Amino acid sequence: PGILKLTWATISYINLLSTHCATVHQIVEQAVQLHGYVPKIDSVSPWASLMMETVLSLEEKLAEKSRSFQDQSLRFLLLINNSHFIWQQLHPTTSILESHMSDLSRKIDNYIQTYLQVSWAPVLSCLYNSTPLCLGRYSSPAKFESEFQKTYAAQKLWKVPDPKLRRRLRVAVTEKVVSSFTKYLEYNNICPSRITPHDLMDMLQELFEG
Repeated sequence: PGILKLTWATISYINLLSTHCATVHQIVEQAVQLHGYVPKIDSVSPWASLMMETVLSLEEKLAEKSRSFQDQSLRFLLLINNSHFIWQQLHPTTSILESHMSDLSRKIDNYIQTYLQVSWAPVLSCLYNSTPLCLGRYSSPAKFESEFQKTYAAQKLWKVPDPKLRRRLRVAVTEKVVSSFTKYLEYNNICPSRITPHDLMDMLQELFEG
């Protein structure tokens, strides 16, 4: 679920347009006058509309691509990686997209929360929920450990290229998983037989290296 070639190419295209914005602005204005280009966003200039339309089209393509993944965790990690790359590349370079970059930042936050929900909430549910998977209201830590190991093994080598984003995701996963496991042990006065919260923290620091 790394950065797609489509994302790289489109962002390179946008940066190229931005580098030659004066020339491109004139071309776009002429295209509008000749009815060769009809801006879809009326509230901004044709040049700004072209930029915004390109970014929105890329985001739509990413969403479409993500739906091809049967694994929901992979789907949202793809969206996180590529959306963050778009934000990282564009938010400091052009004021035209400033408002949309704020929206994209919030969207990335939502993607991260959804990723945590589809990836790690089922693991934590083994501690509390009465479901066929967990076989009882309060399952043993061994069941949690088993499900954690399966999820961890599946995702350990998934790639998050950006170091800051990788660290952010690790912190989010650690806070969700370790804090819940620790509270469970304390509430039920249980000593872990095999894996401790500290062990979980160490393991989760190895996620997303690719």
